[in-house]
Amino acid sequence: MLMLLPQFLMAEVGVIPLPTRVVEKGGSYIIKPNATIAYNHKSLLPAAEYLKEKLKPATGYDLPISKGKKADIILSLNTRCDVGAEGYKLTVSENGILIEAADYRGIVHGIATLRQLLPCQIEASCLQPYVTWMIPAVEIEDTPTFEWRGMMLDPVRHFFTLEETKRFLDIMALYKFSKFHWHLVDSQGWRLEIKQYPLLTDESAWRDPAKEHWDRRSNEIAKETNNPRMIVPMTAAFTRLHNEVLEYGGFYSQDEVKDLIEYATVRGIDIVPEFDVPGHSYAATKEYPWLSCNNDGRDPICVGKDTSLEFCRNVYKEIFELFPYEYVEIGGDEVNRSAWKKCPDCQKRIKDHNLKDEAELQSWFTCTMEKYFNENGKKLIGWDEILEGGVSKSATVNWWRGDHTDVVQRSTSGGNEVILCPFTFCYFDYAQDNNTLKTLYTGDIVPTDLSAEQLKLIKGMQGNIWCERIPTEAQMQYMVFPRALALAEKAWTKNTQQNWDNFYPRLLQHVARLNTMGVDQRQLVE
Repeated sequence: MLMLLPQFLMAEVGVIPLPTRVVEKGGSYIIKPNATIAYNHKSLLPAAEYLKEKLKPATGYDLPISKGKKADIILSLNTRCDVGAEGYKLTVSENGILIEAADYRGIVHGIATLRQLLPCQIEASCLQPYVTWMIPAVEIEDTPTFEWRGMMLDPVRHFFTLEETKRFLDIMALYKFSKFHWHLVDSQGWRLEIKQYPLLTDESAWRDPAKEHWDRRSNEIAKETNNPRMIVPMTAAFTRLHNEVLEYGGFYSQDEVKDLIEYATVRGIDIVPEFDVPGHSYAATKEYPWLSCNNDGRDPICVGKDTSLEFCRNVYKEIFELFPYEYVEIGGDEVNRSAWKKCPDCQKRIKDHNLKDEAELQSWFTCTMEKYFNENGKKLIGWDEILEGGVSKSATVNWWRGDHTDVVQRSTSGGNEVILCPFTFCYFDYAQDNNTLKTLYTGDIVPTDLSAEQLKLIKGMQGNIWCERIPTEAQMQYMVFPRALALAEKAWTKNTQQNWDNFYPRLLQHVARLNTMGVDQRQLVE
């Protein structure tokens, strides 16, 4: 007899994020060495290979893959599957496993749930010979609440290798995140190869750690707290010897970016690149001083010069050609406009376009760049400062200033879509205490004073990982996990289904899973 369980009784099916509907049927299915995988549409071959890849190390099973409708594990693309975009149906019986969805991402999310239903040892990178690969018999129907379920990583302040970034994407995929916001440019470094401007990576991808405040401070914290995770890594993967100085840094070649895009696509994740302008631009202006006001090589970029605008277009052109996605981030935050007040080129631009002040000058720049984005089939996202001086309705706003709660009201009232990442909840580089996790899960990330029409403009949520004080992968993981799992559920599961007393026991089950994956997570305090 089928039984629809109340959510608070779901102990065995400890899936995160909480699925929309779960029916536990009794019994189980055991994956055996002779199991097979089938897919019904050619587009699902990468998903089938991904599933095989995730099952093989721990089980030792080299499961054959075929196109068809008969196998022990079936991936089925079904346009009539009525669970919405990215939704899926997962059926486990004593006879096998069926994952159905109307799109590729739904299949990948079904695979994520299947992984979570298996013993946590399935995430091991080596053979686990004494585990029975048993999955409870269930029927699950699941659909995300928000399209944008994001994580932002900042490899500028401290660099993360391609392999480290892939490991991060693997964890994101397991918990059904959909967007990886990649903050590739800031004053402390330039991390993306731009072929037209080689100095950006030849020089600005590297620095003398003895002269960089955040490198020195991280090493000081490591010593003060006896925390080796805080030591800036000076190994071969992060250094070069230049003019007899061992410099710290690194960058991603365009070939490496293509590799990462392919990796993320298989896992159902979009990579959203950020070239932050016109502020946070010292990595560019110091190498190409003509970008700055008075050619002084300082931040910000001079938006009064046509040559500066041409530089931005050229950089974005390479980004557009490299990243096959809808959205690109322009940044636009924390611009020190004082240099523009004294710059004859900027003041002429203000006069020529009848602008009121420097805030409207930045707005003019943002709208000019957005037009270029749109001409190239891209949509613009910027931090919430882009609202200052006015912005077009087609721009999407990253709300980060949690103390400016009117930002979401102003954005949605003006017709702009919003991604919620307020520092009050979503800055994962901020210090944690024993209440941080619950505060995040129970907090109102979505403002409660929005109308139904305004709520339609909320694209979703995002956790931001700024890396001034995060010099290593281990420290990044410690700051992000397990609290990212709380955000994953906030962004996927309907608000009416979210319940802390139900979430926390499920979270406890995932401590061992994250440990098995080698994640250096913060210890939970019961």
